[in-house]
Amino acid sequence: MDRAEATGLGVAVTGHAALLAALTLGLFAASAPPPVSDAISVSFVDDIALVSASPTPVAEPPAQATAPEAGPPEEAAPSAPEPAPPQPAPRTSAPSPERARQPQPKADPTDRRRPEEARGRSQRSRAPGLGDLNLDNIGRDPSPSRAQAAPAATMSAQAAADIAQAITRQVQPCADRQVYPGPGAERIVTPVSLRLNRDGSLAGRPRVGAQRGLDDENRRYAERVADIAVAAFVGCSPLRGLPQELYDVPRGWSNFTMNYRLPG
Repeated sequence: MDRAEATGLGVAVTGHAALLAALTLGLFAASAPPPVSDAISVSFVDDIALVSASPTPVAEPPAQATAPEAGPPEEAAPSAPEPAPPQPAPRTSAPSPERARQPQPKADPTDRRRPEEARGRSQRSRAPGLGDLNLDNIGRDPSPSRAQAAPAATMSAQAAADIAQAITRQVQPCADRQVYPGPGAERIVTPVSLRLNRDGSLAGRPRVGAQRGLDDENRRYAERVADIAVAAFVGCSPLRGLPQELYDVPRGWSNFTMNYRLPG
């Protein structure tokens, strides 16, 4: 092999080695995996929507206090005039002896009896400390206008509504402590008859009337609702603040009936 062939062979080997190195580097770069990105956290909108925040109220600036306008100064009241000096009392001259000796006329005895009779009649018609009371009218029937007594209190529709509201306010805390029986129980209306003493305490156990609003869904809770109604009135007795004048009148609150229904 001459020198020319040896040089050509060396160049060929060098070129193949360079090509092999380039191919090896290209395959290594192509097989490298891409970089992994960080995971993203996801929040559920339903959970966030359950929390409702009310807007913060903006405090209004306090109203500026305005002082009343000053008016013109009041004029001082004029001073009272000075009292005039008292006039000297006129001197009375002593009666002359001749005028003093003149005899006084005698009073008529009939005139003396007349004032006494008038005074006696006035004393007979008036008694001390009774004012204008005429004693001659004692024992007679009084006039029809004075004989009428004051009208008694009556139970009106408005008075019954006020009493029902007063009882409801006092029984509501005990009703709120009862356990809800089941679906549809709020449609049951239970009449409850109360027998009350004058001090508001129960004279007996409340009685339950015929219930309304029953259907196939809530009929099984009817007895339970009746027990709840009775327990509410028993637990919050005695009742306070009921008008005493309407206790024993016709349709008074000594016997009072209310409709009980669970809140729905």
